Amino acid sequence: MVRRLHLSLSIVSLLVLMGGEAVAAEPLAELASFSVFKTVNLEKLASGSVMSSRGAPMIAPRDLALESCYVVRKPLQKAGEFHIRWNASRHPELKVYLHGEMSGSPALAQFQAIGTAPANAAVKALAAATEKLPAVSAELQLSNVDARAFKAGAAGRAPGGSLTPSVAAFWSNLLFRRAETYVSGGFAALPPYETKGESVRMSEEMARLLKEAGKVRAQFSSLLEATPITGGKGSAPSAFYWEMFDVEGLAAFNLGVLYSRSGAATWQSVDAQYYASGGYYAFLTFYQMWPVTIGSQECTLVWRGDLISSPGLASLHGVERMGSSTAMMRETQRNIKCLLDDAAKSP
Repeated sequence: MVRRLHLSLSIVSLLVLMGGEAVAAEPLAELASFSVFKTVNLEKLASGSVMSSRGAPMIAPRDLALESCYVVRKPLQKAGEFHIRWNASRHPELKVYLHGEMSGSPALAQFQAIGTAPANAAVKALAAATEKLPAVSAELQLSNVDARAFKAGAAGRAPGGSLTPSVAAFWSNLLFRRAETYVSGGFAALPPYETKGESVRMSEEMARLLKEAGKVRAQFSSLLEATPITGGKGSAPSAFYWEMFDVEGLAAFNLGVLYSRSGAATWQSVDAQYYASGGYYAFLTFYQMWPVTIGSQECTLVWRGDLISSPGLASLHGVERMGSSTAMMRETQRNIKCLLDDAAKSP
């Protein structure tokens, strides 16, 4: 458990950092009301520091909550838009090999870049695992129908990549079908993961994560109600995407969508990753942003909350689980610092 500093909201709401350099009383009070961060040094964050902590304790063994806090030296609207546009694949150290954007009406052509995956060890490991299908593979998270859909083709690699045409076509079709299913029917319509001895349904994973993180769900209730995440009508602006990334030496794919809403004094968004071929079952990332003034510059205070369901966490206890969550926090910090570096260089 993270040791919390129990400051009353009345004290936090009066917080003004020394010298008039940074003033953000109301944002800090709101931040303290739902997060683990009860005291924040804005000047330190504005220098590029990132605060990270474990979030609220989660009940299910495979669930974990993490929280982060940082400052972007941009006005609120620009900071929010930058988060939507940011592409982690520009940073090799983050091991995001491919990033593709999708429309609200997915098309198979939007996954053509899969055939250009780099010829590295992780991608070759994914290709080898795929070529074992339809035999059950502990390395891949698929439904039984997905696994039987693979048809081995002739040997040979796609131009510029390390995947055979049959492997590239299999993953392109699978991601397209899942994206199409989510757009038409939400989480409840998605096929389950079935290739690891149990049937795991995305709708149940997402519902449990939100139930366990009650304060986060309450903070983002208006946004969530405008998305399919909690069965809403999906009126919030959305940005769909897919990625190929590294999971401990094995390349994996994910599908995600980012929903957002903005106002004069706040920006909220939630990034829902509703399919992953490895590493985790479900991943929700929330962002709450507030305008703050540091010196004479308009900046943005950002809180990030990650809720993850991962089969790899279920068997970990004590020191091993603590070590795994610490590693995830470091990875999140690395991701955020790359984002901050890019933000500092952009107009």
